[in-house]
Amino acid sequence: MIRSNRQNRYYWKCIIEEISQYTGYHKYEAHDIMKEMFIPHTSKELTKEEFNNYCEEIRIWASQELGLILMTPNEYK
Repeated sequence: MIRSNRQNRYYWKCIIEEISQYTGYHKYEAHDIMKEMFIPHTSKELTKEEFNNYCEEIRIWASQELGLILMTPNEYK
């Protein structure tokens, strides 16, 4: 099953928007960069579990490389 609408909202609001604001990239540029760094194909085809793993990899990278702490899915309402 592909990712849920909730996962999609979390990704754009809590990951991409935050990285975009931090780096100065447009949100679509930030999205393309994250895809290029972490997945071999389109994010639209990821299962829920694969999408969770993708988001977690980005969160870890942002913390280690940017010093940016991103909200976890459990913190997102």
